Amino acid sequence: MTASIRAGESDFAAGFEGLSTSYAVVRADALSGAVLDRGGRVLRATSTFAADLGLDAGAPSIFDIGFDPDGPTIQLVHPSMAGVLSGLAVTTPAGAAGWKLPPEVAAAVGLPGAAFVALTATPASTGAGFLQACAAFGLTPSQTRVARSALLTGNIRRTATDLGIGYDSAREAIIGAMRKVGVRKLPALIERLVRLSFGVWPTGDLGKAILLDCWGLTLRQATVALRVAEGMGRSETAAAIGVSDATVKAEMKVVFEVMGVQSAAGLTRVVIEAQILGLLTDATGTTSIAEAEHPEPLALARRGDDTLVAYSDYGPRSGAPVFVLHTSSACRFVPGVLVGALHAQGFRPISIDRPGFGLTDPPRDPAGWREDPFAAAAADMRLIADTLRLERVDLLCRGGAQVAVATHRLMPERLGRVVLINPDPPTDDRLYRGPVGAVAALFFRQPALIERVAGALSHWLGRGLGRQILQHAVADNPSDRALMADPRHLADYERGFRPFTTGQIGGYVTEQTAMTRWSSPPLAGVERWRVIQGETDWLATPGAVEAFWRGRLPGAGFRIVPGGGRFLVLSHPALIAEALRAAPAPARADGPASA
Repeated sequence: MTASIRAGESDFAAGFEGLSTSYAVVRADALSGAVLDRGGRVLRATSTFAADLGLDAGAPSIFDIGFDPDGPTIQLVHPSMAGVLSGLAVTTPAGAAGWKLPPEVAAAVGLPGAAFVALTATPASTGAGFLQACAAFGLTPSQTRVARSALLTGNIRRTATDLGIGYDSAREAIIGAMRKVGVRKLPALIERLVRLSFGVWPTGDLGKAILLDCWGLTLRQATVALRVAEGMGRSETAAAIGVSDATVKAEMKVVFEVMGVQSAAGLTRVVIEAQILGLLTDATGTTSIAEAEHPEPLALARRGDDTLVAYSDYGPRSGAPVFVLHTSSACRFVPGVLVGALHAQGFRPISIDRPGFGLTDPPRDPAGWREDPFAAAAADMRLIADTLRLERVDLLCRGGAQVAVATHRLMPERLGRVVLINPDPPTDDRLYRGPVGAVAALFFRQPALIERVAGALSHWLGRGLGRQILQHAVADNPSDRALMADPRHLADYERGFRPFTTGQIGGYVTEQTAMTRWSSPPLAGVERWRVIQGETDWLATPGAVEAFWRGRLPGAGFRIVPGGGRFLVLSHPALIAEALRAAPAPARADGPASA
């Protein structure tokens, strides 16, 4: 690909435009599992395993619910619990060596008599993932209970019957839940809660792939199915994909018949069940992903246009708040070593998914967002500062230096110390090097190809080639090569760009396109800013990058880290946290900045 780009060829992605069925690793707490004997009976299991599969005293063995131990490793099974399908994967204890298992299951693999290891994922799980998603939207216990039942039934009237409450009470709870989630239809409520339950959800082309594979739908039928499953009506779907209402109606009729459903809510449930297969497939891959060293909190704030902004507040509330910006292809997840270093210096790290990244919606004004995505990201940071009642925040940028500039312009009185780590200049082929430099040069010359390049990269990463690409990129950099050889650091790095591998490239494409035309006059009032660069950064030329930013940030402090590479947040977290603490702090006559 690099050679094709350097040669100026336009067909660099030939052979890679097809859809991929690879998915990002599902959250550990969204999975259930068990260790089984030769008869398929449970020896040790998570608390939710039996409920997920609908096992009861009359069906003590997984073989009793239709699982075929001689068939494919992963199957959809039909439990007795309201007819909800679950994905079930079974293998031998030796075969589970590369699986992502809940801790209590991993600890029981060596039990005497252990013959099988099972892993399940279901949208109806009562596990922490679903409850956290409901809590993030502020659903009450009664709204959570009704929402989960509606997921099982797809029908408010049946939900009321199953829960033993009146129809009006069930309807009122659902309407309240939809209002808090910011949707107007039951399918959209189901889709959004389940998406947040699993943490990462396939979208775009990658979301269509499993529908094509499972049901043989056409690409347009799969597109319609996903739009409807996300809560769009017929006219909205027609406008979104550029066809007539009549065409959508005809395609929906085929989709409903093929998938065996009678309503949009039923379609949503079946789509979710199918996508769970992809998530479960990824969780049972051969690559072992280390667990995070710290829990990943999730909270949501609502913009004035009813779209949502996702953020993580790592606490403690008594710490000095610092917004941690993610890189251009990652999302809000902050590496554990950096969280620990910031905590040690008395900070309260808070990270935000920028518009179109991770779990944050694009604004409802797509034209304005595409024109200036950095200003839109700055507006989201002001929203989170208002939501958390933060009078002043510091800023730590792992990327997104342009967002820092936009934030300074938007709310200079609320911005304290700022540290930029290996800040990216605009897309200029004279400042970048290596394979990424080739891509930057292409972006600079032909911005219209950015989306196609991003799609190809997402495809490759989704097919499990991310580590190979990364190894190639760091091959000549001893510091970063050693970091990526450490499973803990590698897992933290991969966790950050996980949504990108599921086809969530909208934010990346929008920001990279804007980078080709971004410029800034010298910025006043940046004496509290610090720029830290790795001496051997393999993405951009440190000297040229420093010269660029010195011209835009007169008065800022600059520092080169000897031997440091691209991943300074992993190799030098303490240095970064100390630099933030040591930067001159503004006078705080109005008291501490934390809530």
